[in-house]
Amino acid sequence: MLTLKACLRRLKAWIVNEEIRETKFVNEESDDDEGYNETPQMAMRKTRVRKRPREDDIKIRKEDSRDEIKEKFGSLKESFNDTKDNVTRLQFEVDCLRDEREEMEEEMRLQRVELLKLIEFTKVLKQEREGDKNTIKRQQEMITNITCGMV
Repeated sequence: MLTLKACLRRLKAWIVNEEIRETKFVNEESDDDEGYNETPQMAMRKTRVRKRPREDDIKIRKEDSRDEIKEKFGSLKESFNDTKDNVTRLQFEVDCLRDEREEMEEEMRLQRVELLKLIEFTKVLKQEREGDKNTIKRQQEMITNITCGMV
């Protein structure tokens, strides 16, 4: 059973996934992956290829005009927002992986408990079988004693 935290993370994934689908990825229309089915996790891991601002592009010089400075700040702001979006996406992926790991660990614990119960049950069945064998042996001895005594 999913915890509230896991449900909220999955809801967040669904919402984030919708936002990711709206953005355009590089090579999105390429024909080389025809017939290739992409899982939602794989789609989430795609990132847009962006140019990293060169140092010359972000340095403000005295001869730069006001519009050039605004453009540089806009470029930096866009780069910062992209980085922030990637951090959010990565945090979400970490949360999803953490949830999956917790679910797998819980499943392993449950399977381990079930295995221990089955082992205990087989031990009980073996003991019962031995007891049944002993009972049958005693009954056979009683039958042979009774038949020997009648002859």
